[in-house]
Amino acid sequence: MRGREQSSLEEAVRSYALWWRDAGLHCATESGAHGWRTARPAPFWQETPGADRAQPPEISAAPALTTAPVAHAPAPASIAAPMPGDLPAFLAWLASDPDQPEATWSGPQILPPLREQMRLLFIVEMPWAQASDGETVLAPEQRHFVEAMAASLGLNADDMAIASLATRRPPGSLLDEATLARLAERMTHYLGLARPGGAVILSDRTSRALIGAPWRPGMDILPEIAHSGGGTSAVALPGPDLLMNRPAAKARSWQALRLLHGVLNG
Repeated sequence: MRGREQSSLEEAVRSYALWWRDAGLHCATESGAHGWRTARPAPFWQETPGADRAQPPEISAAPALTTAPVAHAPAPASIAAPMPGDLPAFLAWLASDPDQPEATWSGPQILPPLREQMRLLFIVEMPWAQASDGETVLAPEQRHFVEAMAASLGLNADDMAIASLATRRPPGSLLDEATLARLAERMTHYLGLARPGGAVILSDRTSRALIGAPWRPGMDILPEIAHSGGGTSAVALPGPDLLMNRPAAKARSWQALRLLHGVLNG
């Protein structure tokens, strides 16, 4: 029994030593460079001490790797060409221009409404996942909620409209900051053409893109989105899902809506 244990121990040591030999580490650590896998093993590491083992074939050095600059896709640039100066032409441009970010995205294209001087415009980041037209930019429960929000300001469904920064839902439902900034520039131009009485911006990302820092409780003035038609007073609120599920957020938002009520009825 003891002989078997001794044999197992010797086999383990031998296997361990052979592994180090195959790796090329067959001597004490030295500061100088050493030939990995190409140098002849030390005699006492060989299976048969003193036997002359064949030299392993020399491995030619791999060509040096060169690092080439990685080509990144250019970020969407700011809209350089002048955008059309009337609302129908602007919406036709959005629908047909191949340089728009949404031109290569799938799904139905939902343009901002062809309406001028509506009382109130709700602005969201992108259409609902199952949106098919302007009436379904938001999910049914979300639309019902924003209509109730408009009713609290004394408005009905005919007094309001809903528009999204993106006319299609982006791949992965995510907009990078550069694209978001470009879409916000486009929406600002739309506001100058449509000239709504006021705007409610839903979600922090959308409000940061359009006006920067969102409205906070305690502020006694509303931010304004400056555009070619002058400016549009805006309220920046959390997204509809957050407002529907957090009563505290809804209560804070009511303070901002009261200011907007004064603007719409001033």
